[in-house]
Amino acid sequence: MPRLIYLLCLAPLVLLGAMGGFFYAYSVSVMPGLGNLPEAEAIRAMQELNRGTRNGVFLFTFLFTPFLTLGCAAVLYIKGRRRAGLFLAAAGAVYFCGSFLPTVNVSVPLNHALEAIDSTSISAADAVALWSDYSADWTFWNTLRAVMALIGLGLAATAMHSAARIS
Repeated sequence: MPRLIYLLCLAPLVLLGAMGGFFYAYSVSVMPGLGNLPEAEAIRAMQELNRGTRNGVFLFTFLFTPFLTLGCAAVLYIKGRRRAGLFLAAAGAVYFCGSFLPTVNVSVPLNHALEAIDSTSISAADAVALWSDYSADWTFWNTLRAVMALIGLGLAATAMHSAARIS
């Protein structure tokens, strides 16, 4: 497979894997771990995790993934690797609709609402109710984001396989 074609498939594959793994790790380890804490502590810890996630590496990867994937798909298609281009376009669309949009429209607003809470002055009963609602909703949507990013990863791998079959 020519180097350009390989890189056009590899870059989205890496980004989709990184995002899928990031979301997956939260669903299967971070949120269950926070669930073992007293609710006010879980709220505070999640607030700090959310602050820590707002960094250049995460934002670049999160924001760049759909556009790079769709751009690479277009180049593959134009270069005559139409089937690979279509698989990669599907990967970009799945990630955009299933991971990117839920992040922007659901997870970020949930995080902003949680960030507004003063975890040091909230009553224990209020903390229990707040954390119960937040963690259930957030984990559901996060798991959806993980599954969709990983489906995108599978489609990107299929695109690479398809591109390799044409020499």
